[in-house]
Amino acid sequence: MATLKPGLRKGLLAGGIAVALTGGGAAAVWAGTQPSPSPSSSSTSPGSSPSGKAKATEGRGQAIHGEHVVKQQDGSYRTVVTQAGTIESVSDTEMTVKSEDSFTQRYLITADTRITQVPTDLSELRNGRGRPSLPAATVAGLKAGDKVRVSGAKDGDAVTATKIVSGELPAGVKGHGPKRGHGPKF
Repeated sequence: MATLKPGLRKGLLAGGIAVALTGGGAAAVWAGTQPSPSPSSSSTSPGSSPSGKAKATEGRGQAIHGEHVVKQQDGSYRTVVTQAGTIESVSDTEMTVKSEDSFTQRYLITADTRITQVPTDLSELRNGRGRPSLPAATVAGLKAGDKVRVSGAKDGDAVTATKIVSGELPAGVKGHGPKRGHGPKF
């Protein structure tokens, strides 16, 4: 059996992990955005089409909002809500976000909510360790009309924001983004 050079083996392993994570994340967001069938209606399996073959373009595109359940390390489950959109209203304790498809969600803001801001000058993203990081921001810096990405924990009808990223990536940024098939358009 042939052996691979360590660099090639690491590259193949990293590529496989990236493909698995991208597919798993896309499946979770897709599943969270599908309507629940009513008990009296029949449903088809995910990705099935009348011809029995999934279309090549189904499931591709930008995730705008979704909901999925994750298993915690302690074995419990948590419902996670994600959304990309525009702030409609904001106060010290809550924020309402509307996505481009008119989906609207209210988020509670607590002392544990992490808020970051995409800087207009991308050189501010470098933190000297080779990995970019977003600067911290406060709820006072958020205003109606701002573009945001939010993730939160759902408990009943209430969603508490765990992370808010405010701002837009400047046009022409390469890497993970809309031109590469990942991330929001803003």
